[in-house]
This record gives sequence, structure tokens and C-alpha cells, in this order.
Amino acid sequence: MVKELRLYKLIPAVLWTAFIVYGLASEPSGVPKFKWLILPGIDKIIHAILFLVESGLIFWAFHSVTNRSLLVPILIWCLFLGGGLELIQHFWVPGRSGQMWDLIADMAGGIIGFILIQFYLKKVE
Repeated sequence: MVKELRLYKLIPAVLWTAFIVYGLASEPSGVPKFKWLILPGIDKIIHAILFLVESGLIFWAFHSVTNRSLLVPILIWCLFLGGGLELIQHFWVPGRSGQMWDLIADMAGGIIGFILIQFYLKKVE
């Protein structure tokens, strides 16, 4: 039996990816200012949360389509997206610089999101 991807499951992942790209590829002046954003390391937590949600949404969209593990493809996607955005920030976005620690936070968030959504779906299925 061939399983098919349900479009309604893919839409949130695509929209969240667009949100990440917009937020991380924009100049800092385009991002709202909040006092708590100056806390040391808060940007790493934000990166991790963004990619936690990203990997969770991707897993949710594709887990019923394949019996194969999705961990490696999701981590490759997070590495590609996070790394690409860090390069864009470093070379083309005024006021931003690409950082290896941001990419590490992206990957950590991707792993945590994968684990959390997998655990959740096992509980509800």
C-alpha cells in the first residue's frame, strides 16, 4: 500500500520555514526590539526553538508517509537551512554575522524537536 503525503500536514512546515528565512535573513532593524533579547545567549535559545519547531513540523508531515527513519533527512535539512542562513547573514545581511554557535543551536533544536514530536506521536497513536 502506497502512503501519500497530506498537503494540510506540509503547509505548516513550509510556512514555518518561510518564517525562519524571513526572520534570520532580515536586517536587525526589521526585528522588533524587546528588553529580554539582550540577555547573553538568548539568541542561541531562539535559534534552538526555531529549529525545534521546524524539525517537529517536518516529522509530523512525513512520519506517516515512510517507514524509514526521518532523523537523518531532518538533520540534513536543518544543517542545510541553518548553515545557509548563517552564510547569508555573514556575507549579505548588514548588521548580522554568521556564527558557528548559532548553527550548533539550530542542530540541537532540530534533534530535540525530532525527539519530542516522535515521543508525542507515539503517545497519541
